[in-house]
Amino acid sequence: MGIDEHAVGTELKKEKHLNFPVRDEVTGEVISDPDGLPIAELEADDYFELADVLTIEERSAGERSWRFGHVIIDEAQDLTPMQWRMIGRRARGHSMTIVGDVAQRTTGEAGSWEDLLPDEFGEVRRFDLSTNYRSPEEVTPLATNILAELDPTLSQPSAIRASGHSVEFVATADLHSVAKGAALTFADHVDGGVVAILSVDPIEIDHPNIRVLTPGASKGMEFDGVVVVEPAQILEQSHGLGLLYVAITRTTNRLAIVHDRPLPSVLRT
Repeated sequence: MGIDEHAVGTELKKEKHLNFPVRDEVTGEVISDPDGLPIAELEADDYFELADVLTIEERSAGERSWRFGHVIIDEAQDLTPMQWRMIGRRARGHSMTIVGDVAQRTTGEAGSWEDLLPDEFGEVRRFDLSTNYRSPEEVTPLATNILAELDPTLSQPSAIRASGHSVEFVATADLHSVAKGAALTFADHVDGGVVAILSVDPIEIDHPNIRVLTPGASKGMEFDGVVVVEPAQILEQSHGLGLLYVAITRTTNRLAIVHDRPLPSVLRT
C-alpha cells in the first residue's frame, strides 16, 4: 500500500499548528515560527501559515518588518477603539502623527482627544490649528455657532481670507430645483472649479463640474462652491450637528443654504 503524501503533509501541518511560537526570554517578543525558523528568515509564503498561529498582537511584536517606523493618520476623529488598538500595534513605539477634528466626528460617542485616544499611547504632544485655510471669512460666524453647540471648549480657527461673497439663504418649497439652479450659477462663476450639492436626499443633475454628495461623503473634501440642502434634515441624522459643520465648511469660495423648513438656530446670525 502506497503512502499518501498529501495526507502526510496535512497531518504535519496540523501538528505544526499545535506548537507555539518561540519567544525571547527577556523581551517576550516572538523570534521564530513554530518550527524554530527565525522570523527574519521567513519567506513570504511562510507568513501566511504563521498568520494561522499568531494573533495580531504577537505578529506585530515579533515581526519588525510588519510594523512601521511612523504612522500618519488622517480623519482620526472617526476611529473606533479597536481601530486605534490595531494601528497602535503597527506603529513602533507608538510613533504617530494624528490629524483630525473632533467637531467632525460622525461615529461613536462625542468626546475630546483625551477621551478618544487610548491610554497606552502615553503623553501626546498636541498642536491646534489656529488658521483656517479652506473656508472663507464669511462662513466663520455659522461655523462658530455650530462649534459652540457641539462643545463650548472648541475654538474656530481664523479664516485666512474673505471671498467677498455673503452666504446665501434661500427659502423655497422647491428644494431640488432651486438647489440645482444655485449650483449651476456657482459653476458659472468659479471658472471651471468644482461645485457640490450636499443633500441627505439624492438629487439628479448632469454637469461635469457639479457633484451631489451626502454631508458625510463630503468629509475631507473641498469645493469652490457648495449648496447645502435642508439643514434641518441634516440635523436629524445621526451626529447631525457634526455633519452640518462638515457641510458648511467644505467651500473655499461661495456657500448657499437652501431650505423649506425653518432654519436651525445655529444658522441664524
